[in-house]
Amino acid sequence: MPETAALADSDLDDAAWDLDPLVENDGEEGVKRQLTEAAERAEHFAQRYQGNVREFDSAALAEAMTELAGISELVGRAGTYASLRFSTDTADPERGALMQKVSERATDLQTKLFFELEWASLCDDHAESLLADERLDF
Repeated sequence: MPETAALADSDLDDAAWDLDPLVENDGEEGVKRQLTEAAERAEHFAQRYQGNVREFDSAALAEAMTELAGISELVGRAGTYASLRFSTDTADPERGALMQKVSERATDLQTKLFFELEWASLCDDHAESLLADERLDF
């Protein structure tokens, strides 16, 4: 079969991922909205928790971890959408630009989320006592 015939295979042309559920069926605008929400939540997280991790009890740690997971999910869904969309047409500059934007915003958010540094500075005994609480089984 000639190479051009293989590329024209209608089954191949029709194969595509349905990525829209990752961004509430709103395409690139959904990506932007998720990144904006993640940035707002990260800012609020920093205002509320930065410098306080050493004073956490198990309830505060569970609350903070749940919020971090929510922020991470938003960025992850936006990133997955952009990455998979780009992978289907790497020559499309708009798809590349979206992927780059998501990557830059994710890096920016990571710098605002200080939590891992503060957590790592806790003494092991205190960290273990916090993690022993059943609210942190997740």
